[in-house]
Amino acid sequence: MTTHGALSIVAAIKPGMKQQLIDLCKEIEAGGVDTNQIIPFRKLTTIHFARFVVFDELDGVYGNNAAARFVFTSNYDQPYNKHLKELITIAGEGFWQLFSHCEDFPVNATYNSETLEQYLTLKTVKNAVFYVGVGYRSVMQIRQENMLRDEIEDFIDEQQVALKNKGPLHIRQKVIDYVNSSPSLAWAQQPVEKPSAGWKFSYYGKAFLAGILFIVLLPIIIPFVIIWLILVLLTEMKEKDVQFTFDKKHIRELVERETNLVQCQFSAMGNIKPGPIRRYTMMFLLRLTNFLAPYLFTRGKLSGIPTVHFARWIIVNEGRQMIFLSNFDGNSESYLRDFINIAGKQLSLMFCHTIGYPKTRLMVIGGADDANGFMKWARKFHTISNVWYTANKEVSVKNIFNNAKIRDGLYGRMNEKQAAQWLSLL
Repeated sequence: MTTHGALSIVAAIKPGMKQQLIDLCKEIEAGGVDTNQIIPFRKLTTIHFARFVVFDELDGVYGNNAAARFVFTSNYDQPYNKHLKELITIAGEGFWQLFSHCEDFPVNATYNSETLEQYLTLKTVKNAVFYVGVGYRSVMQIRQENMLRDEIEDFIDEQQVALKNKGPLHIRQKVIDYVNSSPSLAWAQQPVEKPSAGWKFSYYGKAFLAGILFIVLLPIIIPFVIIWLILVLLTEMKEKDVQFTFDKKHIRELVERETNLVQCQFSAMGNIKPGPIRRYTMMFLLRLTNFLAPYLFTRGKLSGIPTVHFARWIIVNEGRQMIFLSNFDGNSESYLRDFINIAGKQLSLMFCHTIGYPKTRLMVIGGADDANGFMKWARKFHTISNVWYTANKEVSVKNIFNNAKIRDGLYGRMNEKQAAQWLSLL
């Protein structure tokens, strides 16, 4: 069974080198993100999504400014060592060329794969939250199951005359016979590997133990939470409200890059509000979300938003900045509106600790309820990803789950009603 990882590499850009790095990213785009000679993403078979982002300098809230940062992230099929080896073997010289513009990179050194691996490992940061919306499916499985649906639909269209007035069970059997006789679909003759007993024991065991621990500690947790919420409320009341305005040119640039895409991405970095109450509260909530997400937010629904493939939160610069990155279906306007209309209170718990987020009380009252203020905050920090790659760019979250049901319908017995429901998926 395939599991997924999220590699996050963050490096400060050397003074005066930002524009050169941006120009190099433009070369990647100009050469075609899939097939360019610098980072030929299509040859990297373990990657679902990847991006390079240049984040501008930020005015610091601790008396010092945050340097511009260069970020590479990937959502990949485990294991990590295989993924890292693939990056270096296939695109190592391109990574060397890109990260040579960043701090701590060897000066005037010639390409060396071991040195590159050491540097990338040094600059790898741990994700505070890693969310998987369409888990346990490899890059190849998603691609193959999408092809399977297309082939079955083409077969039914070609056999319309022969299948006319036939019942669902007859049509289903003809589809199964077609799949079993097609050499290119030989992989579909066997069902997907199911989770092992060991995996299920670990997955549900952790949730069970966490639940028991919560119940045991509840008499301590309740008064602690009440006191902590009072401290949070007092902190919120002291903080000044920061207002932003819309940059129409920036928004136009974002929208132009999102036109006619099935999938899209969101990249943002902002300052975290100062003070220990904010920092400890934020880190606790991020860790709690990271633990609960595999149990509560599944099947592409991040806090109820049903279009998210992968997302992550990263805390950098000793807890001074938050980076948020996601891959989703549709465009950023509808995505942000879903934040407001579907997941406003849940996501306010995460984002209210950043400067400029609409004022909250107890972290959930207000916040995204101020739709105009939320949109101004989001667009202020929404950064254009300099390079963005997706391995299966025409496949939405809904498609992925639908395609999996179509494949599952090739196995086992069905009655007429079940066969009719299965055919309705096509």
